[in-house]
Amino acid sequence: MELFEVSLLLLAGVFSGFAAGLFGIGGGVILVPVFWILFRSFGVEEGLSVKLSVATSLSVIAFTTLFTSLSHLLKGSLRLKDILTLGLFSAPAVALGVFLAKFIPALALKKLFGALLIVLGFRNFLKGEIKKAHLSRGGEGIVRLSVFISGFLSSLFGIGGGVVVNSILFSFSSLPVEKVVAAASLSSFLNALFGTLLYMVVPAKKVLSYQLGYVYLPATFLVSLGSLVGSRLGLNLLRRISQSHLKRSFGVFMVLIGIKILIS
Repeated sequence: MELFEVSLLLLAGVFSGFAAGLFGIGGGVILVPVFWILFRSFGVEEGLSVKLSVATSLSVIAFTTLFTSLSHLLKGSLRLKDILTLGLFSAPAVALGVFLAKFIPALALKKLFGALLIVLGFRNFLKGEIKKAHLSRGGEGIVRLSVFISGFLSSLFGIGGGVVVNSILFSFSSLPVEKVVAAASLSSFLNALFGTLLYMVVPAKKVLSYQLGYVYLPATFLVSLGSLVGSRLGLNLLRRISQSHLKRSFGVFMVLIGIKILIS
């Protein structure tokens, strides 16, 4: 790997980590397009580039969200029981997504991902600041459903799925904000972990050095390293800027990326 490529991956990690800390996302919406561009520049065919991008993105998210989940666990927002319970719903959903990803055409997968970014982007732009009061009733069932849906989408599109959990729980549950954020963080970690492990062991055409299954290990290491620096910068800036403005700005950013993917 050349110096330029190493630098690009480190910068991608810093940028995705910065966005993760600033906007509260896993970073997959940034990493998947970046990885896709990188693998295409390596000369990797379209179909394989998409799957490599999804799997490698999940491997980075698993690393970065591990520390966030541990923090929630230490603060008491999560219990060991929650890890086991949510894991039981995350694992089969991720497995289903990985299985279907082998049969869905790469172009369709890319277009679906672009459409998802546009939908989530509009949601962030229109809703702005997350409400801290929840009027609707909800219980463990809605939490488990949100984790299952997020796990399925995570393995298909290479995102952590936390934004999906947040969207459902903030809309349909009466859980406190800290519980919702903790559940989203844990589900992102579990989804990414299960997805990474599965993508590592499924048969894949090897076109790159240090490729394990569909995961490109050098990119995992370099981007994860950069994301640790970026996330700290993002969290520091988050305390100084209006969350409403941030979420709307990121909503526009997601829509633009989605449109770019759809028309490319």
